[in-house]
Amino acid sequence: MYYGFDIGGSKIAFAVFDDEFNERERSLHPTPARDYPAFLTLLLTLVRQADARWGGAGTVGLGFPGVLDVRGRILAPNVPAIDGRDLLGDLRPQLDRPLCADNDANCFLLSEYHRGAVAGAGLALGLTLGTGVGGGLIHDGRLINSRRGGCGEFGHGGINASLLRRYPELPLYECGCGLPGCLETYVSGTGLSRLYRHCGGQERDGKGVIAAWQQGEAQAGHCMSLYLDILAAGVGAMMTQLDPDAVVLGGGLSEYPWLYRELGTRLPEYLMAGVSAAPVIAPVFGGAGGVRGAALLARHASLPFS
Repeated sequence: MYYGFDIGGSKIAFAVFDDEFNERERSLHPTPARDYPAFLTLLLTLVRQADARWGGAGTVGLGFPGVLDVRGRILAPNVPAIDGRDLLGDLRPQLDRPLCADNDANCFLLSEYHRGAVAGAGLALGLTLGTGVGGGLIHDGRLINSRRGGCGEFGHGGINASLLRRYPELPLYECGCGLPGCLETYVSGTGLSRLYRHCGGQERDGKGVIAAWQQGEAQAGHCMSLYLDILAAGVGAMMTQLDPDAVVLGGGLSEYPWLYRELGTRLPEYLMAGVSAAPVIAPVFGGAGGVRGAALLARHASLPFS
């Protein structure tokens, strides 16, 4: 059996796959935001309970929202419990089995390459829009990465300067990575809430802002237009610089069909002259497909995906 974990800022997904890679079970659990011992206990408990249910020691793959530093410690500002911790080193001796890990956006993209939205693409870009913004690149079936797992951190690139010319009142938000004006601070779910407050709205989560927009609220309408321009500018820059054959979106915001129509309308304005937009595709395995990709890491531990 193969176990996959997808660690997020607010929840952890856990799933079990059999040898034919059929999903046999899946569960969601609140992320222990700042309690590292509780975080370790949760992961170990889920693995041991699955072992008991399925009668053996499953191989474990883990997707996390961050990169590794030079000492092999996780840098994940959106998950304070594991930020700066040697999570892999602490888990391995207690699991007593192989443990594979990679950035969560890489896991999502890996899943969508294997029988998913970008299966067979030469160069595919994955972008996840959740609590934060993650990204990954896959070329001919292999993830493009470094030893630290940091390739594709597109959420920590600065926003397009043309946006500041169009929206001079747009604030430069400080990012958890230590830099101002990162794309993540605007187009993640938390970024959408932040933009709504900037537009004069009250406290709402991302889904609440979208619901208000669909009900015709003027403030939400202005906010969503601003949000979609920022997202289109970010994706347009990636297309110009990387020239992918296809782009697949993940995270909760990827589940809205209107997002793809809006991007298709706005993208040409943010592309270099003569560059055509690559198709932007919804995921086959859902916005939370990273847990499947994490299990794929466990299944293909001998292959240099990253």
